[in-house]
Amino acid sequence: MSPLLRPFRGITAWRSRRSPVLSHFPPAGSPPARRLLVWVFGQINKRASFEDYLLRLAERSHEAGLAVDIVAGPAADAGLRADLEAAGATLTCLPEAERDSAWRFAGEVLRRRSALVHCHFGSPSTVLAPIARLLGARGVLVTDHGSRQTVEQPGGRLLALRRLRRRLQAAFIDRWLPVSSFNGDMVVREVGARRDRVRTLFNGIDLSRARGVEAEGRATLRSRLDLPAEARIALYVGSLCAEKGVADLLAIQDALLAAEPTAMLVWVGDGPLRAEVERTAGPRVRVLGRRGDVPALLAAADVLLVPSRWFEAFSLVLAEAAACGVPAVATRIGGIPEVLLEGETGLLVAPGDRAALLAAATRLLADTELRDRLGAAARRHATSNFCLDRMVTATLGEYRALLTRSSPARATAQSPRSA
Repeated sequence: MSPLLRPFRGITAWRSRRSPVLSHFPPAGSPPARRLLVWVFGQINKRASFEDYLLRLAERSHEAGLAVDIVAGPAADAGLRADLEAAGATLTCLPEAERDSAWRFAGEVLRRRSALVHCHFGSPSTVLAPIARLLGARGVLVTDHGSRQTVEQPGGRLLALRRLRRRLQAAFIDRWLPVSSFNGDMVVREVGARRDRVRTLFNGIDLSRARGVEAEGRATLRSRLDLPAEARIALYVGSLCAEKGVADLLAIQDALLAAEPTAMLVWVGDGPLRAEVERTAGPRVRVLGRRGDVPALLAAADVLLVPSRWFEAFSLVLAEAAACGVPAVATRIGGIPEVLLEGETGLLVAPGDRAALLAAATRLLADTELRDRLGAAARRHATSNFCLDRMVTATLGEYRALLTRSSPARATAQSPRSA
């Protein structure tokens, strides 16, 4: 059950701990900016692509005549908070019970008089949409970033009732901005969103970060990261869990290293299978844990391995590797084939097909010419499709369209229909 279906939870704490008066005002003589409420079902306690997006949105929100208020989970990166506030945004971090409370959400919309509400992550967004519209918001947008272990299949009375509820609530959402066409199809099929309200908007990444580390040169990067200059490095970045295909990669690790004498496998990340991964570590296997220098590690690698068994909504690490000109071997699942173009920017294999994973990884590690060709195409693909500023520009365009329409759509008067 969604926490938002328990709306009274946390209301006492809210009443006793009111948020401070807003501290950011438009310059003297300027018309007051309308307010955009960005509601994040998650934490922003690191500096990665999503956090880059929030900051760039705050910096450019004036282009749409908006001031940004962000509400997220209980922890936030201190540097990010300072940067957001310097850009004129407000940031409120809430305990999960309050962040997931419909009452708290309603209070924030009323207090800030939010003209637009943009929710990120989490199916509870559909529960909030009717509240926002009833409280006067001119538009509600939802960006679905959600990956999933399985694709929801029709069947059962409870599932039918859940889908009916979602469809009724989805009628109040003006724009869905899924991060891949795969995710957009899921929104239409599972939530009942109208196809004409769905706009695929790929995740954007800060391309300058990739250019910065590339400028150091691979030899310098490897020396700084304590990686052998002569090795052919295969890199894994992500959660060390079964859903990400870690067991599949572990199963082929020895064969991969045996097939390519100069190969080295570097693991980056943490999770329930970390102890198992560490047990395999040796002279040609490194387990680095969580790292804050992933762009440098990507630029120092020869091949990225993404053996996921999840229906990934996107794959930020694939996009980041592409920006560094690093080809990848990944599974053909979810939105991954939209990020990695088969035979053009990398190689795709079926999820769980260990023999195919081994063959593709071995081939790419052994063939320098193929790596260079795929890597160059990957860099062009990232530049054309995964640019952070392009993502922000498209988002601001959606905001303007909702704010300038002659009259807000009367969602309650429209029957939700499936595309």
